[in-house]
Parts: sequence; structure tokens; C-alpha cells
Amino acid sequence: MLQPEKMPELLGEFLARQQPTWRDVRVSSYEVMTGGYSRLLAKAVVTHSGGTVALVLRGDPPADKILIHTDRELEWDLVRVLNRHGIRTPQAHFFDGTGEHLGTKALVMDFSEATSFLPYAASGGSLDGLQGRLAEALASYHAIPIAELPAQMQRPASWDEYVSGRIDEWRRTADAHVEDLPILRYMAGWLDAHRPEPVPLTLMHGDFQSANLMLTHDGHFEILDWELASIGDPREDMGYFKAVAQAAPPDLLDDAGCELFCARYRELTGLNEIQVNPVTVAYFLVLGVIGTVRRLLEGGAAYARGTNHLLGSVFNMNSVQFGHSMWLPTADALGPVLDQLAAAARQSA
Repeated sequence: MLQPEKMPELLGEFLARQQPTWRDVRVSSYEVMTGGYSRLLAKAVVTHSGGTVALVLRGDPPADKILIHTDRELEWDLVRVLNRHGIRTPQAHFFDGTGEHLGTKALVMDFSEATSFLPYAASGGSLDGLQGRLAEALASYHAIPIAELPAQMQRPASWDEYVSGRIDEWRRTADAHVEDLPILRYMAGWLDAHRPEPVPLTLMHGDFQSANLMLTHDGHFEILDWELASIGDPREDMGYFKAVAQAAPPDLLDDAGCELFCARYRELTGLNEIQVNPVTVAYFLVLGVIGTVRRLLEGGAAYARGTNHLLGSVFNMNSVQFGHSMWLPTADALGPVLDQLAAAARQSA
């Protein structure tokens, strides 16, 4: 994938080895795809004795062009689990785990014929009913038993341990950054003082946003890009979606939409109204962005040190500044309501 001009031959040889029932394999087209945020993406059209198939290759960039470090083997193992559970995500077929055949570690999966959600929305596509579809998409993979997820995924011992670790990540990020960012420590204290009611831990996508969603012909969401997946509080995916939607609309979880979304999600999962509501979604809007903030700050620092040559690492620092403008007003507005929810939870216990 690092040398696109060689890929038709390399991919054809790789597929012939991986799928011996395919005879006369020929890569009729190979195109580098735009839109890959942290990985190399390409579309290949392959003909063989049984027909024609469109595939996507997703692989690691060169070491000095890596924006964030993630594990292709873990992504491969996880997507195979998702495929077995019928989650709406492209089918993964092959994996070059060493880079020996495709030039870098890479997954080979189906090309999705669904419509990218952001262009669909930008062109005026109807958003009616999509809050419920969003809840269904999240609930589908949140329901996968943790025991069936790849063994290399870290399992927190408890909800309290997990949330404490996520809050401490704000403090660790502040400590590790090259300049002082007191807002990170302030937000850690606020998050600690306003913890919501716990819920069972589940698989989290980790980058659940409109840019990673496709809309199928029958109106369901298909989910892409699982490289940041982990095990944690499922409400982080909700909060992260809402956070990104502030900068890249539409926000399906606006005031009215969030109520519809939460009601459908509770119906599908059995969680209660104290656990899943617009206020807890907003709490996780703040908590859930720290992983991305940390990676963006690390990318900017690596660029300054000369170990990362991606101009995007500098540009992405704007996203951190945008976050600053959101966190404090959100904390001021949510604090009293979260206190009320905590009191209601104590009364019902």
C-alpha cells in the first residue's frame, strides 16, 4: 500500500494465495481513497473465475506519517467478531499481519455500497427517524458479550475502576503535555464529583461519529473504522458522537433528538431513565473526548520534536481549542442536574 503503482500485482498475488478457489485473479483497478484519518485506504476491483468483487484495503502508513498508534491485528480480530454477530459493518476477509505481501499490515474487506452519512445529510437528506436507527446501531454492538471479544482487549475489573481511570487520564494528559493546561485538571475534578449511575461495561467503538457511519438503502446505519475500540461505558460512544457533531453537524442528539434516541436505547437495552438520558449523554460528551485529546496533543508534540511530519497534527490542535470552549459551559450547566439525578438514584436504591 505504500507503493500504489505496485499494488495491483501484489494484491493479485496475495488474493490468489489467500483464496485458492479464485482462479485467474486480476486487479482491474486500484485507487487510493481519501478520507482515511489515520490509516491508508484503497479500493480495488478484482475479477476472478467466479466473478467480480470490490474490496477495501486498510493499512498502516509509514512510521513517520502515523497520526495515532493502533493495532491492526486487534482490529482484524474484532471485526471478525462483529461479522459473526451480524453487526452492520463491512465483512473482513483477509489480513496481512506482517506487511510482507501488501507492504504494510493491512485488512482486506468488502467495499460498502451504502451512502456516506455526512454527504447525505449535507445534501438535504431526511433525518426523520434516524435517532432511533442510531440507538439501534449502538445497542447492536453494545450487546456483544465481553467474553466473546478478542482476548487482547483490556477488561476493567469494575465500572468504578474504569471511570476512575478515564478521569485520571485527564490528569495524566495534563502532566505529560509540554505546556501547562490547567483546564484538564479542573475538568478531572468536576468529572470525579459528578459521576453518574453506573451501567454494565460493554464494547465501545471509540470513534463513533457521523464520519464513520454509512446509511444503507433500507435506512440503517453501517459502522466503519473500529481501530479505537475498547471495553468501557457504552454512554461514552453517545457523548463522543454528540461532541463531534457540534463541529461536524448534523447533531442527531440535539434536544429533541436526544430524548428520542435515549428512549429507544433504553427500550433495546433495559437500562433505566436515570442511567441513560440527555444529561448523562452530555456528561460523557466531556469524559469521552479525553482519549482523542490525548492523542492529538501527542501528535502535536511529536511534530514539534520532528518525529512526526504530518501537518494534520498541527491543524488538529484547533480541535483541542474548540474543546476548551465547550467543556466549561457544559460543566456549569450540567452540575446541578447531575446532582439531582444522583439524589433520585439514592432515593430509588
